[in-house]
Amino acid sequence: MSVETKVNERHHSPTVSIGVPVYNGERYLEACLDALLAQTFTDFEIIISDNGSSDSTMQICRRYAEKDSRIRYYRIDMNHGAAWNFNRTVQLANGSYFKWAAHDDLCAPEFLQSCVDVLDRDASVVLVCPKPRVINAQGDKQEPYPIQLKTDSTEAHVRYGEVIRGDVGYKCYEVFGLYRMSVLERTDLIGNYPHGDGVLLARVALFGRFHEVPDELFFPREHAEQSMKAMKDRYDYADWFDTKQTGRMVFPTWRMFWEYFKAIGRTPTSIWQRFRCQLHLIRSAISYRRKFVRDFVCAWKARRHRRLNLPKSPSSLTPSATRGGSADR
Repeated sequence: MSVETKVNERHHSPTVSIGVPVYNGERYLEACLDALLAQTFTDFEIIISDNGSSDSTMQICRRYAEKDSRIRYYRIDMNHGAAWNFNRTVQLANGSYFKWAAHDDLCAPEFLQSCVDVLDRDASVVLVCPKPRVINAQGDKQEPYPIQLKTDSTEAHVRYGEVIRGDVGYKCYEVFGLYRMSVLERTDLIGNYPHGDGVLLARVALFGRFHEVPDELFFPREHAEQSMKAMKDRYDYADWFDTKQTGRMVFPTWRMFWEYFKAIGRTPTSIWQRFRCQLHLIRSAISYRRKFVRDFVCAWKARRHRRLNLPKSPSSLTPSATRGGSADR
C-alpha cells in the first residue's frame, strides 16, 4: 500500500499553482526549484509530486519545503506513470492559473509575470508560453526553436488544425505554459497514452487562443537521461505515460486520433467549427496512413516476440512478462 507524505500544506489560494511532477530527478531538481523560487511574480504555490523516486529526490524536496511555505510536497511509494503524476499536481492545485514545470527545465525570473499579465488583460487567451530556447545538460543554450504555430488565431478550427498537424520537430513545449485553470479543469488533462500531452493541447486550443511571449524565458533541457531518449519503442513510450500499460497491446496512432476526434465534440464550438475541425483531422489522418498500418505491424511483432500480457490459451506455457517503471519527461 502506498504512503503519501504531505509537507507544509496551507489554505491560501494563490494566483498561480505550479505542478512539479518528478521521478528520480536529483541531478536537475534543485536548479529547477531555485529558478521557480526566483520568479519576480511571487503569489504562487509549488506542488511537488514524487512518483516513488529511489534517489535523493525525497531529501531535496523535503529540504525545500521546509524552507519555503509556498512549497507542498507529496510522495507515493510506487511509480504510476508520467500522466498520473502530471495530472495529480493539477488535482492538488488551488490557483486560478496553472503551470507544469518539468524537474529538468529552467524558467527565467520573468516567466510567470509575463504570462500572468497576458491572462489578466485578455480573456480570449487560455494558454500563455514564452518563446522556448533549448539548453543542454550543462545549461548552455542550443539553436533557437524555430517553430511557431498559428494558435493565436480567433478561429477554433485553425488552432486545432495547427496543433494536430504540428511541424517537423514540433515538441509541444506549450504544455509547460501558464493555463487558465477554469479551462484546464474542463479537459481530461494529459491522457495515459502516447502523445497525451499533444492531445491536451488540441483540446485546450478549442477553448481559446494561445499566446506566445516573444522573449526567451523558458529553457527546456535536452540531455542523455531524458526519458524520451531512453525509450526503445512504442511500448516503452506507453509505459512512460502509464505503468499499467506494461505488457499490453497498444495502438498509439489509432488511440491518438480517437482522442483528437472525441475532443471536437467536448468543447463549446459551433457546428460549423466542429465540421472544419473534422476536415483537419481527416487530412491529418491521411498523412499518418503509414503509421496506422505500422501500429498493427508493431503489435503483431510484439505479440510474437515480447510476451505481452494477453489472454493465454490453456495450452500456452509462456508466462507474461513484466517490465520496470518509467521516468517523468
